[in-house]
Amino acid sequence: MARPRKKNNRELPLNLYYNKDTKAYRYKDTIKNKWHHFGFDRQKAIKSAQFLNAKLMVNTDLIAAVMADHTLTVSSFIEEYKEKVMPGRHLKKSTEENYLIRLKQIDNAFGRLPLNMVSLKQISDFLSAIDSNRASNQARARIIDLFNQAAARGLVENNVAEKTLKRNERKVRKRHTKEGIKAIREHAPMWLKNAIDLALLISQRRCDLLNLRFDGIKDGYMYVIQQKTSDQTDASWLKMEITPAFQKVIDQCRDEVESPFLIHRQPDRKRDCENKEHPTQITGHYLSTEFKKARDAAQCYPNYTAKEMPGLHEIRGTSLKMYQLAGKDAQKIAGHASPDMTLNYLKGHEFAEWVEVSPDLDISEFTDD
Repeated sequence: MARPRKKNNRELPLNLYYNKDTKAYRYKDTIKNKWHHFGFDRQKAIKSAQFLNAKLMVNTDLIAAVMADHTLTVSSFIEEYKEKVMPGRHLKKSTEENYLIRLKQIDNAFGRLPLNMVSLKQISDFLSAIDSNRASNQARARIIDLFNQAAARGLVENNVAEKTLKRNERKVRKRHTKEGIKAIREHAPMWLKNAIDLALLISQRRCDLLNLRFDGIKDGYMYVIQQKTSDQTDASWLKMEITPAFQKVIDQCRDEVESPFLIHRQPDRKRDCENKEHPTQITGHYLSTEFKKARDAAQCYPNYTAKEMPGLHEIRGTSLKMYQLAGKDAQKIAGHASPDMTLNYLKGHEFAEWVEVSPDLDISEFTDD
């Protein structure tokens, strides 16, 4: 059942709230998720709220106010979705975090509305208000899935969210240049230089770089299970030969800080150690943030717009291009599956066929001073 409104707001129109401490009224624009001060005059605030509801909510305000006490709200159904749907999908941590971010956005926009009172226009306006095309498409995928679940239970007649259009996610980030990467390294602390050098040499994703451990080195090989696709393709189980070039970077990662991870740093504060496998572990968000700081300090791409600025992820593209130019198998070292490769037939077993690769790229043009 829907959550009842608090006593102070129970007799007010939808989206209008009274604060007993300030004795003022405020109105919530649920489409853009913004609050507006409505002053201290009760009758004026009520009339204004009713007028806005009629304009912004396509005349659903009066019906929704009644239906809210009898129909499952979006907010209530989101909680059910989290408890009953998400656990069964066995989501990776990063995917689960993305689900929760998008569900919170949806809850903020439509939480108090009954499920069957959310209109196509409201959803379309909600998605349009999200700046990033990628973020908007992620929110769209979640609200479509949410309403699919509701439709399957007979809580809504049809999924209006499916009628919205997906936005174009054409990437605008430009590639790194050799001079740009060298300049960024010069402004980076040693641990970040190590991350850049590893990204250049072994062409792995951010999460896989950060998961590299010294105890993953056995009998002259570094064993890497790619986090993103390990359950989809056997190309993701990499057995990397410790070539002289690789050994040089590994030795570079060894310092006075005791850590199981190749990429690591001494934490500045005790709270920086929370939710980590080890105090010296570096999170993906922190790595990307510090890379951006070094890039901005280097001022190496003065003609790029903010959206065009390449990040750490684009170093992987630089690495793969260099492998290709050197006549080496870029697809193999990246752990990419070929188009006709079937799903990993070893999925669910306790062993897999490791794909042996040799990270032997000469990255001295980036690292030599």
